[in-house]
Amino acid sequence: MTPDIRVGIFHLEYMQAEPSVDVSPLALSILQLLDERPMHPYELAATMRDRHQDEFIRLNFGSLYHTVDVLERNGWIIPAEREKEGNRPERTIYRLTPTGREVLVGVVGDIVARPRREFPHFAAGLMFMHHLDAAKAAAHLETRAGALGATVAKLSRILEELQAHGLKRLALIELEHKIAMLEAERQWVLKIAREISDGQLEWSTGMVRDIEGLRRRHGSSTH
Repeated sequence: MTPDIRVGIFHLEYMQAEPSVDVSPLALSILQLLDERPMHPYELAATMRDRHQDEFIRLNFGSLYHTVDVLERNGWIIPAEREKEGNRPERTIYRLTPTGREVLVGVVGDIVARPRREFPHFAAGLMFMHHLDAAKAAAHLETRAGALGATVAKLSRILEELQAHGLKRLALIELEHKIAMLEAERQWVLKIAREISDGQLEWSTGMVRDIEGLRRRHGSSTH
């Protein structure tokens, strides 16, 4: 199967709809924390790390302050007050606006309801895995499975720790989802590695007849 056909197959209609407002995971995290109470950026970052949200978002102070500026320009958050402690620089405490909360609720609902096309590196690796020697491909997959297992174990410990501190399941549902997805991938990767080693997975891509017809049936547009 050629890369063009694979791309066409992935462009299913239900994956093509994009949300009306593009809000990054970091922006969404800021909005939901400010929905709890007003905070300054440093407190936002500390709370995200305490809750292990940095397992799901790219968090650094540069991107955090930039995102806060964007949210303020959009009118989704506004300065509530400024505080100064000793010789430290003055800190701006932000609060969520009614419009910001509407965006938060709308975007969360959209994300939960509609699958969105993503472009994971692993899918690209699988797409071109036939360029590797079969034995090396199996070995690489086994290495990946080991890394996935270590991550699952780490996240499971974090989940247990947070539960022991009184957090309910709903507050940790994204962590439960990530563990489940990683474990499912680990098992699938080990299965494919075994099938390669046993010769069950033929190490040949073959050819697709009537490529144009297949592309028309599944859609060739990227939008």
